[in-house]
Amino acid sequence: MAIPTFVTGDDIVVPVTLKKNGVVFTINPTATVKAALVGTNHENRLCDDVMQSSAAAGANWAASLVVVSLPSSSTSGITHQGDALLEIQVDDGGKRTWFVPITIVTGLVT
Repeated sequence: MAIPTFVTGDDIVVPVTLKKNGVVFTINPTATVKAALVGTNHENRLCDDVMQSSAAAGANWAASLVVVSLPSSSTSGITHQGDALLEIQVDDGGKRTWFVPITIVTGLVT
């Protein structure tokens, strides 16, 4: 899988299929699913957590497909450039966290 590149200040929408032990699973539609951008050192939060929705276009929580959506209001304050992680946390009776490598760049078109 190619590492996605995101532009600060843009809306971020990226589908991610989560797996447990290499296998897709059903995410309960009432689960709490959050996502945020964090540094590769796992110490720097680059944006606030954003709740995700099973109703997002393209999402299929029955097949563990989450369409992560971070609005531009969450990404506009990011000053970090380069490698980072998309942190996705699912709590559906037990909490589990995944990290997806990403690259962050600054857009120049205003």
